[in-house]
Amino acid sequence: MKIKRKPAILIFVAVLALSLAGCGTSTKNTSDTSTAVSAGSTDETNTATSIEVEYTAEDTDATWDSASATQIELSGTSATINGSGATAEGGIVTITAGGAYVLSGDFTGSVVVSAGSSDTVRLVLGGVNITADQNAAIYCTNADKLIITLAEGTDNTVTDASDFTYADTTEEEPDAAIFSKVDLTINGSGSLTVNANYKNGIGTKDDLVIAGGSFIVHAVNDGLRGRDSITVLDGSFTIVSGSDGIQSNNDEDTSKGWIWLEGGTYHITSGNDAIQAETLMEISGGTYELLTGGGNNASVTDTAASYKGIKAGTDIIISGGSFVIDSVDDSVHANGSIAVSGGEFTISSGDDGVHADGDLSISGAVTMNILTSYEGLEAKTMTLADGIININADDDGINISGGNDTGTEGMFGQDNFNTGSSDQWLKITGGTITVVAGADGIDINGSGEMTGGTVDVTAATLGEGNTIDCDGTFNQTGGTLTESGGSGMGGNMGNGKQGQR
Repeated sequence: MKIKRKPAILIFVAVLALSLAGCGTSTKNTSDTSTAVSAGSTDETNTATSIEVEYTAEDTDATWDSASATQIELSGTSATINGSGATAEGGIVTITAGGAYVLSGDFTGSVVVSAGSSDTVRLVLGGVNITADQNAAIYCTNADKLIITLAEGTDNTVTDASDFTYADTTEEEPDAAIFSKVDLTINGSGSLTVNANYKNGIGTKDDLVIAGGSFIVHAVNDGLRGRDSITVLDGSFTIVSGSDGIQSNNDEDTSKGWIWLEGGTYHITSGNDAIQAETLMEISGGTYELLTGGGNNASVTDTAASYKGIKAGTDIIISGGSFVIDSVDDSVHANGSIAVSGGEFTISSGDDGVHADGDLSISGAVTMNILTSYEGLEAKTMTLADGIININADDDGINISGGNDTGTEGMFGQDNFNTGSSDQWLKITGGTITVVAGADGIDINGSGEMTGGTVDVTAATLGEGNTIDCDGTFNQTGGTLTESGGSGMGGNMGNGKQGQR
């Protein structure tokens, strides 16, 4: 029995998070043939959402029955077919039934999958070079699911046309070198090079799952795009894209448009965002080298565009991974909340190092080195509970703001923050934090509290900023605070100890 993968989002709003504190994260019941993964956590300082992903054994199974598979030998504009379910004519191989199809050879044309709505089609790329002359190299118009398996020890290349003749002129599809209208899974241990001369590299209108393989993608527009969702379990990715490197872009359904990255190695050079989710982004592992917009020293003419490293339209949860991000815009950015509980970060940003419109929380075994930034950490509310955090900023090192940011403007202007509450605050309960800032070391447009940790703050040495500038009251009841430079402490100190200068 075939069991379809059905990803879901579990949303924990602040009230629910408080009421369920200590109860753990719920997990759906799953069958023996599927795997459920639930990442992230919620408490009073982390109101970020969490993803639950289910995927079936066929998503990770890169084997096939060679005895029953249809063999397709490609040559020029023709193909020799041994088996059922496929035809070849006029430079187009058409697959009309479920099953496994093993492709090899060089081909000028397209492979089109047009099977039944309940069919699972597996294309095994066993050493192919497919160059399309009209639109996509591989195009799935109908099936229940398309699985592309990269056969072990094989190198495969697909190249689309430079100018497309759309098969569907109303939807303007296909729009990628590999394009599927249904769920698309890619697995196996072989390699795949994608040359997307027209628009996107690999794209699907539904869910994209990648369970393995080695990928080199050159795309005029986006490198990888899964409209409804993207799940990556493993793989090696080198992506050079004119727009976003990896994107999930469903903006019509709030339960979709998410990205979940469990592992993999990523080298992404993107004209715009490196990894962008319309809704939620969750990362639990992997190695990331991300370069956006030419890097932190670049100058861009279109400041209304986005050039961020990791970006989510709602929330970001990061529990592990190694990140080297060089971005002309924010390196990590969420329009909602950000929760970081693990990982190693080396950040060079032309704007903010890490920015959340809502809450930012850093806890656990986190090492974060912000080598250069306009502002280092910025959010409406912020909890720093653990980790090693080193910040170098041209303006404020840590900035707590609300409504419209009233500070000086960087290249991309003032930021807008969520305004559901009038409270803006900073809580430091642990960790080792070092700040060197060109203006205020810590700027709190609200109240501040320090109960633990070690904080060393250096503000602008010419008296242009404060070590801590707090509009409300800053209470220190624990930890060690060392200050130097600037005009010293600004704002109001509470009844706690002031710390050392």
